[in-house]
Amino acid sequence: IDFVLPSEVPRLYNLSDCAEWVEEREAAERVFSDPAGLALFKEIEEMGTRARKAGWDLLTRWRYLTQLDHLKYLTDLEAREHPYNGSAGHAAYILTRKVENLRMSLMRFEVLKRAERTAVLIISPETGRLPEGMGKLARFISGKSGGQGEVVSALCEGLLERGIHVHLATLNLKKRFQQESQIDEEEWKAIRYNIPAERIHLVSSAIFANKMHAYEGDPIPTAAEFQRQIVNYIIKDVRARHEGRLIIHSHDWMAGGAITAYARATNLPVLHTVHNVFTAHIPLNIMEGIDLNQLYENLFITIEGGRLCLDCQATAIKNATLINFVGERFLEEIVNDYFWDRPIIPPSVRQEVKVKYYNDAVRTVINAPSPTMYPENCPFLVKKFGPDDDILEAKRQNLIAFQRKTGLVEDPQAILFFWPSRLDPSQKGVELLEAVAQPFCSAHPEVQIAIVADGVGNDEYHKEILGRIAYSSKGRIVYYPFSESLSMLGYGAAHDVFGASLYEPCGQIDQIANLFGATATNRDTGGYHDKITELQLKIDGAPQDMGNGFLFRDYDTGGLWYGLEKSLAFHLRPPEVREPQLRRIMKEARIRYDLNSMIAAYIRIYEWLNGNKPLI
Repeated sequence: IDFVLPSEVPRLYNLSDCAEWVEEREAAERVFSDPAGLALFKEIEEMGTRARKAGWDLLTRWRYLTQLDHLKYLTDLEAREHPYNGSAGHAAYILTRKVENLRMSLMRFEVLKRAERTAVLIISPETGRLPEGMGKLARFISGKSGGQGEVVSALCEGLLERGIHVHLATLNLKKRFQQESQIDEEEWKAIRYNIPAERIHLVSSAIFANKMHAYEGDPIPTAAEFQRQIVNYIIKDVRARHEGRLIIHSHDWMAGGAITAYARATNLPVLHTVHNVFTAHIPLNIMEGIDLNQLYENLFITIEGGRLCLDCQATAIKNATLINFVGERFLEEIVNDYFWDRPIIPPSVRQEVKVKYYNDAVRTVINAPSPTMYPENCPFLVKKFGPDDDILEAKRQNLIAFQRKTGLVEDPQAILFFWPSRLDPSQKGVELLEAVAQPFCSAHPEVQIAIVADGVGNDEYHKEILGRIAYSSKGRIVYYPFSESLSMLGYGAAHDVFGASLYEPCGQIDQIANLFGATATNRDTGGYHDKITELQLKIDGAPQDMGNGFLFRDYDTGGLWYGLEKSLAFHLRPPEVREPQLRRIMKEARIRYDLNSMIAAYIRIYEWLNGNKPLI
């Protein structure tokens, strides 16, 4: 038999939530006629949650303060054997000192706890809009990016909201940041000289200061300088801030190469996200400043043009503790030797992916758009709407605004097919679009086609072709270079968002299409195979209403034409048939592409890399 005090019982039986106040909260003001006593009572009460999180030692000290006698001596001055000789002031002084001591102990615990937590350093050459919690610099580091940039910004926001220490290392694209923030050179200097980095670590260099995006022009010098500064400065700085506890999350080939080789050599866990299979070969002689001799065993070396080069993507995959793809199907296509007859997937990348795959070091996490991209939150629509609104009327208003803005023939009854993908002949099938657009519009007078996209790098070839097609269409087809405002209005106006990808790691245009009440049409490959299911209606004999778009198999003009005709057939049906389906598609997209689910999946990976220990 053990004899214990009442305050020891909760610890003995692991009952952290058993303490209850003797007095009801409503009665507290009646009991403590003195405001000082009432303030002490409330202060002790508010410390309870922090004490529970701090563990048994501090929780026991808090419980000791909650015992009735301590508070009783503040008010019952006539009590027998009053330890303070009937002095309320003396009782309040003693209790205040004990409360203050406990508060300081809790603060020390929380500071130490924060220092002990493992941080996550996200390394990406591009990012979308960053949350304010990343620091005062965040509002100046903004701009529309592709799926990779959106994932990076969403991860930063989600990790911050969950109390996880997150840092971001990215390129200082000074010209772009100045233009989008509408500030001049002097204002930018004032910002950089006076605002501390906090969680955002900008890699600055004249090599890329005047570029509008990370891959503009020749990306090799940009990548070499980016990797040099990350290895020599940023990783060391962030790691030291957290006493060595750090996880590296690298995105794309430019954030791989020497960065991941260095991380492995210094025993840092690495998650590398493969957004695409592109790679680059950096000549070793332009990577001066990085001690490659110490990393040589970790490098994937190739010979290009008679020079020894670093294969950035293969090196990243080789050195990562885990890699993740942004779609199941594309991973299967790589492992099962799809596209072997085309120069799509570099042999080095395929080889290293297979090694990781057969060693159970590959995960998949589908990208999810941020709720800031939902149509009810989109600042670029003339009529915002959600799944419970009059969808067709809202899209009609946005369609008219889009037609007026782009020069399309103003026709609220037109069926708008929208192409927002970059003009990339190696992946996106822009040559199929060029072959089909004019004949398809001629065959279907009710159809309009809009393209809002940039070419690859400095390539103007496909922009010129589409410009000529648009000019000769007399208002049925339009082409504009990428603009965030015009692109998002296009999603709000579109009946169908389409593409013709040869391959696709994930793809984002179908997700945004569904969120904006449009169907998605694309080739049955990679990420589109994962996310697009054929639209089937119960009124046509299907077991139930299902699907969110249309797929075609063959990578040729006949395949694209077939997909567009299936979509057109649906959008020519009466409004009472279409609107319930679009409403269902919008609601299902919000559930399927839930940002919290994506962030939770990444956190589970981080915790695995952290030795199965939580980050908070």
